[in-house]
Amino acid sequence: MKRYKNASELYDIFYNERKEDIAFYNRLLTEYKNNLDNNRIIEIGAGTGRVLLPIAEKHPDLEFHAVDVIGDEIAVLTDKARECGIKNVVTHVADINEFADEEKFSFAFAPFRVMQHCQSAEELDRFVCSTKDLLTENGRFAFDLFNPWIHMLVREGVVFDGNYHDKDGNQINRRVEINKRDYFKQTQNIEEYYSVKYTDGQTDNFEWLYTTGYFFKDTASLVLEKNELTVENLYGHFDRTPFGQGEYPGELIFDCVKKRRER
Repeated sequence: MKRYKNASELYDIFYNERKEDIAFYNRLLTEYKNNLDNNRIIEIGAGTGRVLLPIAEKHPDLEFHAVDVIGDEIAVLTDKARECGIKNVVTHVADINEFADEEKFSFAFAPFRVMQHCQSAEELDRFVCSTKDLLTENGRFAFDLFNPWIHMLVREGVVFDGNYHDKDGNQINRRVEINKRDYFKQTQNIEEYYSVKYTDGQTDNFEWLYTTGYFFKDTASLVLEKNELTVENLYGHFDRTPFGQGEYPGELIFDCVKKRRER
């Protein structure tokens, strides 16, 4: 019987039903595809490939680069790509602020609130600057953030507790706790605990502890403007409902283009 080695191997079980962001980024790439400077695409914080792999499979003529700081997650992505026969993906275990490549990318995306691992406006600025430097002259950058929701930001303790089953019938409990926040720094410490009970009665336990920041619309917009990225579209939902419309709180979804330098 297969035993899980780490929390990264459990990720896809928890987010198997999350499809709306995949459809959004695929649609965006499809619409811009014919006007891109080259065929090189990069996902920052690619994780296990939940978003990248379905999109890469639909666009075999494009070259996708998956970057993440967590080697265990990139290992899962690599295995999935091999199993699905997806050959147009190049993987990198790297911090985006230290990542470099010989060629630029025409389209970058950072789905599922990846940029909230930045814990200050200064870190967000560095992330955006590093991404901009990887883009071609007319490169595009799209990403989504948690829209700061006051009702959520006052919750403490257990904020999620749910049970799942994998394809082999093993039971996994996932519990998420938020036990420390700093409202001045706009950060929160998140604790995720996973308990696996296998069908043969054996058990495994994993944890993932991390700190995230949260950013309001104007902060993110100013950082983008500072780094010469023009926000062409700002959405509140993955169905492209404009920000500020539709059901609250929605998301903060930015669709940006690198400014052309005046000659």
